[in-house]
Amino acid sequence: MRKIFNKNMKIGLSITSVFLIALVSCDDVLEEDITDDNIAITAPLNGITVVSNAVTFQWNANSGSDDYRIQVNDASNVMVLDSLVPTNSFTYPLSPGVYSWRVRGENFAYQTAYTFPVSFTMEASEVMTNQTVVLITPSDNIYTNTTVGHTVTWAPIITADSYTFQLDKDVSGTISTENTIPSLTTEFHTINSADFSDDAIYIWKIKALNVSTTTETVYSTRNILLDTQVPSLPTLTTPIDNATESIGNSVDFSWDIGTDTGTVKSPVTSVFQLASDSSFTSIINTTNQSHTFTTAGDYYWRVKNIDDAGNESTYTTPWKITIN
Repeated sequence: MRKIFNKNMKIGLSITSVFLIALVSCDDVLEEDITDDNIAITAPLNGITVVSNAVTFQWNANSGSDDYRIQVNDASNVMVLDSLVPTNSFTYPLSPGVYSWRVRGENFAYQTAYTFPVSFTMEASEVMTNQTVVLITPSDNIYTNTTVGHTVTWAPIITADSYTFQLDKDVSGTISTENTIPSLTTEFHTINSADFSDDAIYIWKIKALNVSTTTETVYSTRNILLDTQVPSLPTLTTPIDNATESIGNSVDFSWDIGTDTGTVKSPVTSVFQLASDSSFTSIINTTNQSHTFTTAGDYYWRVKNIDDAGNESTYTTPWKITIN
């Protein structure tokens, strides 16, 4: 199984890996003890009626919490939501009915107590003005190198008669509308590949409409980033080609990741391979850029880049290191 390394610059991993190991092993010491902290709910409060298709849960932030676990039960005490979120606000679609909710703070080692459960009522309305189309998939700001098969989905609003889909294209800050499709009666739409062909940030939007009240929601939006460009080839730096090292020495391997020149610059990571043969059929290390050699002989190493959109460079020409 290969190991992918984040590489933003020319750097060896020996110091970094020791630091990361120390962080993991000492996490329970470094994390703040939040056991006795209290989380305070701010909305919805007890007895509130929310006239909408979705509710925005809010609570006071806790400085020692990395995430918050929010739970929602229906009137039959059946849990309808159990989610870990990174912020102190979370919007979720719910059908009309009575619900209760609670939240707690969490970090790697500790957690607060849950807040006391708070009850609220969801009520449907044909007026769309104060309602929100909750987008489901894909997640916001995803990277892709595929121009076909992108289906977007959203949660239904029971009082909506139809939805409008719009696709905008952002190329280096210049935005144009590629397509607008009104009167959709499903909660999904597959983007036309003809509208999704150039490397760009694509902004997909959905709004809901109600005919009897002639009202509509504002657009809900997310981004899809299309990047079809192969990342640059890494530049190997140390140890230099045909370097010689002694048995028992720890050798640090490093390289320059290069610069992405595409319109959409997906984050790039690197794949490192160290082998005992030039054809790389006997790979001995992909998990650590620092390696201690215990057997004399010739060894070979190479690197390739992969970006978050799924594009891969070729491997670099292998460099040799001789262990005496």
